[in-house]
Formats: sequence, structure tokens, C-alpha cells
Amino acid sequence: MRECALLRAAAACACACALAAWGCASTGASGAGGAPPSAGSGVAAAPAPAATASTAAPAPATAPASATAIQRPAISGSQRPISDAPRALAAARAAYAKGLAWILANQRPDGSFGTFESPRAREIYLDTQASHRAFHTATTALVCWALLAPAHGNPAAAAALERGLAWLEDQGEIGRASGKTFYSVWTHTYLMELAAAVLRDPGQAAHHEAWRAIGEREAAVARREQSAEGGWAYYDFNHVGQNPSGNESTSFNTGAMIEALANARAQGIAVPAGTIEDAASCIRRMRVPSGAYAYGTYAELNLRAEYNKVDGSSGRLQACNMGLLRAGDKDVTPEVLVRGVELLRETHHYIEIARGRVMPHEAYYRCSGYYYFFGHYYCARVLQESPPGPRRDAMVRWLADQMVADQNKDGSWFDYPLYGYGFAYATGFAMRTLEIVTPMLERQVAGN
Repeated sequence: MRECALLRAAAACACACALAAWGCASTGASGAGGAPPSAGSGVAAAPAPAATASTAAPAPATAPASATAIQRPAISGSQRPISDAPRALAAARAAYAKGLAWILANQRPDGSFGTFESPRAREIYLDTQASHRAFHTATTALVCWALLAPAHGNPAAAAALERGLAWLEDQGEIGRASGKTFYSVWTHTYLMELAAAVLRDPGQAAHHEAWRAIGEREAAVARREQSAEGGWAYYDFNHVGQNPSGNESTSFNTGAMIEALANARAQGIAVPAGTIEDAASCIRRMRVPSGAYAYGTYAELNLRAEYNKVDGSSGRLQACNMGLLRAGDKDVTPEVLVRGVELLRETHHYIEIARGRVMPHEAYYRCSGYYYFFGHYYCARVLQESPPGPRRDAMVRWLADQMVADQNKDGSWFDYPLYGYGFAYATGFAMRTLEIVTPMLERQVAGN
């Protein structure tokens, strides 16, 4: 966030995808701003029930997705009663089906998702137009990741996935916009997640060779662009060499990257020695006794800052806990995992207020919309890795309820107006979240 970095002049805050955290706001000539995110599942989730859809490839949407009306829940997620398992499961399945229909209707003719077009006059700081390649590629990777499960039983989803993978395979390596701006960190994170998921899927055997090469390339890039302090970020205004200085590494970028690297390594992709260990060391420095994590290395000594409190950190701490868990940190116990999710629920009204706002850190505790669905996706991953029990089961139902409540009437999800990418990346994250929680809800309904 860099507290909107106050952009270097007031220098101190920056921002995901999350998908899902794609750059902080700039109030300069380049416009307002926001940032997206990440996501990855170390354990293959059971596919959610396939949605009913036409088997023919749908015609691409003619109106930009940014014209969609945003649905806001009537009751905050911190106050809404938690549904019982049967009701939560039925609602989650319906939301998943609507989300898939939206994805199929909004794929671009070339197979990608999202667009550089913007409905507003001022946008986030780009530095150079090369940033659009990073946003576009990361968004497409996120949505393709969400298409893998429904592609097993839905011909329209399989065809959309095939077009999306083909587009991604043609893109080559996505580079930095400049020495100080690299939204490409989101691209590297989610291409690696998608590579691991494709390799894990026997149904995508025809793509295994191509995606193993992509995964190897992205793991090497991650090590090459890892900061001097072990983390990753999307800005570094102190950049002086091949590796960023580390002064602006963010905790959540680093946690998401560890998850992606661990998933890639589990599929036999070579991860350079020391990469994950150095990253875990970086996150540990930002861990706060309250359960929160500092926004970034530049803010790790400012623990009284609003954005470093649980109220301002709850949407990011899930990715940090997940990253440290995958790195083998013994301090991330089951209690730490479940309590982190409970903190997200208890303070949810603050991140809800931030969702959809044009300026990324104007809300209470400097919360921003761009890591809303990013944070909820990693919340699902945390729950997936937590041992069963009444507290976890309640949080699974709560998370499913929240995704249902946040869905727009047209089936999409949205958290931040990032050019024309916001609806697509948020929908990718939300679909992945539902894909993970649905099998856990099914087990609750079955009484297991």
C-alpha cells in the first residue's frame, strides 16, 4: 500500500492478486490507483459441481464489464448470521454456476480476459504502458485457473480454457515496466500457480510440456527479481541493480509468491535454492504479535500505523500465514491459521467499506479494495490446510456466505476499478474460493 505511497513525496505506502493487489494509487498525472493480487492451491481441490451452460463457445460480451452494477450486502460480514451447511452449500453451488456463466460470456475474442479500457478519467500509476501486459496476463491466468475444474465436465468451459491457455502460451516472458515499477510480480505469481495446476491436471496433458517450461521460466524470474531482503513487491523507488533493494517489499506479495513456488515445486518444477527460505525470513520480520503483518518492509518498524493493525491487515494476513505455513514455519500453528480467519470475520466491515472505492486506501485503517478477493481466496486456502473442527467449519460456511453475498446480479464479482481488469480478476479469485470451500461444505452436509 505504501499508504498510497503518498507516492514518495509523502513516501510511505504501497500495495496484490490478487488477482487479486496490482499497484498503489498515484494522485499525480497518471491518475488515482489500485493494486491486485495472487492465488494458489497446494492441495488439489475437488472440482465444484459443473455449472449448466451451453456447449457452444459464447459470443464475447459487447459491453465492457466495467459497466456492471456492484452488489453490496445488506448486512456486514462481521454481523451476518452464519448459514447452516445445507443452505451454504446450495447457495455456493448457485453462485459458482452464475460466475462460470459470466466468465464464458466475457472472454475476449483472442482468448484473454480483461481490457486496458477504463470507464474513468484517472487511473492508477502505470509508469509505462508495459504495465498493461502485466495486468492483462495475470488476469487471464487467474481466470484460466478458475476454468480448470469446470472444464472437466463442461464443454463450453473446456473450450474457453483452451483459448485462454493458447493466448497465455503466446505471450512470452512479461518484463518490468521500468526499474522502479513491476506489476509483473502478479504475472509471475499467477502464471506459476496456473502452471502447477495444469501439470496437476491429467486432463491437460496436451499442455503439460508448454506449462512445465513456463513454470521453470517463472521460477527462475522469481529468484532473479527477488529483493535483497528476500521479498517481492510491485514498486521499488530505490531500485539500483538487477535485484530490487527490498525497501518496498510487501508482506502479501511475498506470501503469495511462496505459495506459488511451493505449488510449482510440488509438480517437479525446479525452484532455485534459497528462494523460499529467503522469502520466509522476509515475512517473519513483518509479523506482528497481534496476528497482523506489516504492509511492507518500509513499514515494519511503524507498528502503530493504522494499516499495520489487524483492522487494516485482515485481508492480507491470510496470504502471509499461508506463505509461512508452506515454508515450514513451526509458529504457524492450526490455532494461528483459524484465528487469522476469525480476525478477518471480526473486522470485516472495514475491508467491506473499502471494496469498490476508487482511491485504494481512503477507507478506515487504510484498507483497500484491491486485496479484497485476494484475501478471501487465501482465507479459503488457510481453511483448506486447517484441521477440521467446529471453529473451522463455521468459518468455511461464513466464507461461502460472504462470496454469495458479494456476487453481482450478473454473476461477476468486483473489488477495485483497475482499468478493465477488475471484474475479471475478482471473479477468478471468487470462483477459486468457492471451488475450495464447496467440498468442505459437502463433507459438513454428509456429517463427516
